[in-house]
Amino acid sequence: MVSVQAKVRMALLRASGQKRFYDNASALHHRLPRHQKPSMARPPRKVRRRVDVEEHDVRGFPCYTFRPRGEQACDLHVLHLHGGGYVEQVEKHHWRYAADLVARLGCAVTLPVYPLVPHHDHTATIPMVQAAYDELDAERVVVTGDSAGGALALAIAQNLRADGRPQPERLVLYSPWLDVLLEDPVSELLDETDPMLGIAGLREAGLMYAEGTDPRDPLVSPIHADLTGLAPITLFIGTRDVLLPDARRFAERAEEAGVELDYREYPGMFHNWLMQAIPEGVEAMNHVERLLRRRPVTAHSAPGPGSSPTRG
Repeated sequence: MVSVQAKVRMALLRASGQKRFYDNASALHHRLPRHQKPSMARPPRKVRRRVDVEEHDVRGFPCYTFRPRGEQACDLHVLHLHGGGYVEQVEKHHWRYAADLVARLGCAVTLPVYPLVPHHDHTATIPMVQAAYDELDAERVVVTGDSAGGALALAIAQNLRADGRPQPERLVLYSPWLDVLLEDPVSELLDETDPMLGIAGLREAGLMYAEGTDPRDPLVSPIHADLTGLAPITLFIGTRDVLLPDARRFAERAEEAGVELDYREYPGMFHNWLMQAIPEGVEAMNHVERLLRRRPVTAHSAPGPGSSPTRG
């Protein structure tokens, strides 16, 4: 049963016209400036009052680390990669999410403000977030990512495997964008009920992001990746999201590859609902908190036994 709060939130999303940004290529380009304001790339004052904030540059772009105010962070460090179709700047809910994780877990959270389309493409974005990951020095490292950030998390994991380096403790993917072309025909049907995303605009953003390479390159569209040897994965997806079909297919392929999988599908939920103040969002984040509080028996460098997908 979808909560009243979630229904209200979806109605507000429709009324706000947020989906128009992704209606088509023309709408995307016309509205880009308002989604890439420099002021959005800095943590808001409300967030700064809750956590200690450190800022430094990674490959010429800002990177922020949040820690518990006035105390030592625990041995867990989370790297969060924000979503936004590779075209949208960090938003308030991303900063709030990072601060909430610090409050819940007493951990450190790093959030890179990575290069965006159309001024940059995957050849700048992936190396920047990889460099941010490589700087982390903690006993336990978890990578989380929402939407486009979910694909970036998987790009990092693929690069680590290619280099023969250990995987992070876990990847946590929120409504991940796994195929920049959105080729599954079921996505077209879901476009009618998705209150946030539109396929035509997403494809335009995805093609710009993939500039210079095949958009089916596994680093760009991880739906096509060999998943063998990747870290354990937790994946959240809602059924009112055009990204749902690819999430389901990805879950099947992850299990076939022997990846330890925690797949959580929420009926009636929209894109990235986890970062909204609704009961379903709180429930999902409570699960993430329980998951990250649980210390693994050994450091992970190879996949554990597969697990059956959970329909949350």
